[in-house]
Amino acid sequence: MQERSSPRDLGLWMGQMPVGVNNDITDVPGVRVGHLSLIQGVGPLISHGKGPVRTGVTAILPRPDNLYRQPCNAGIEVINGYGKSLGVPYIQETGILNSPILLTNTLSVNDVANGVITYLLQQNPEIGNDARTPNIVVMECDDSYLNDIRGRHVKSWDAILALQRAAKGPIEQGNVGAGVGMSSFQMKGGIGSSSRLVQDQSGRSYVLGMLALANFGVFEDFLLAGVPVGKLSSRQPLGYVPGSLILVGITDAPLSRWQLKQLAGRASLGMARTGAISMQGSGDFCLMVSNNVNHQNNFLSDWDLDSFFRAVVEASAESIWNSMFFAQTMEGRDGHIRYALPIKETMQLVRNWQGGLRSH
Repeated sequence: MQERSSPRDLGLWMGQMPVGVNNDITDVPGVRVGHLSLIQGVGPLISHGKGPVRTGVTAILPRPDNLYRQPCNAGIEVINGYGKSLGVPYIQETGILNSPILLTNTLSVNDVANGVITYLLQQNPEIGNDARTPNIVVMECDDSYLNDIRGRHVKSWDAILALQRAAKGPIEQGNVGAGVGMSSFQMKGGIGSSSRLVQDQSGRSYVLGMLALANFGVFEDFLLAGVPVGKLSSRQPLGYVPGSLILVGITDAPLSRWQLKQLAGRASLGMARTGAISMQGSGDFCLMVSNNVNHQNNFLSDWDLDSFFRAVVEASAESIWNSMFFAQTMEGRDGHIRYALPIKETMQLVRNWQGGLRSH
């Protein structure tokens, strides 16, 4: 299996802000991520849920403590509402996240939600008796090009196992967890992540991390570091299927729900850096969370937000690019193939383009 590298490791400019130790979402103190990957069978699709299976689930814990008892502030932006994610209206209404965040395929949302419910009921015996029920958050993309999605192979216990596996970074990226069967710009996509170190105007330091579940785009639109790679490449990827993009961002900065919603809105600018236009069939969401629960309503000033806006834009774009750079070629059902982004060819196109600009 070919070893993959990030565009940053290969010398491409990914933005002006410094990154965290692992350059992923777990650089934010307290954040944990767990994956459960399901890869079974080859060849033609077999009816009645027999596969081939190319799917999974990813769990994101914004903080290691009990989220139901110590909820986080959150804000969400629906960039394009074609998706079928669970838990969006409650966050829009209250600005509260009181459960883990799970990512999976479109038709497994309810099975994953059942697993999260079991997980929270075990942690919190008061739920449904003397306390209100939590808001379950499960976000999705459609992996049906490679996966037997009708088979609904992700089960409730897979969600629980992903939650139990949640750990500090560095996290695995590419064909892993919910990203196993995903496509980006008609190439292989999946899970990608990045982080930025941010300072407010008083010099206090924070971390902002983004994680992308990338499953969208047309290859001819693909941009990398400002270079129209999709237009320049001689490759002609097959099988366009409208997809989606889920972006989850977490910071340890003390931000209000309204400030977090502002940050979530800037994610679309990061998407645009990669060539995304948020096509009609694409369900594109950004959920932003502050895991700082000790703020006592002493939030940062709105005038501190510009550096956080830049962090969201840069880390969103780099997360999407990382999802492709780390993904491997995968064959799925009925011989459908998503090829890995050809890194050597891609880097040559970028260098030729940049060299041409310098010569002028």
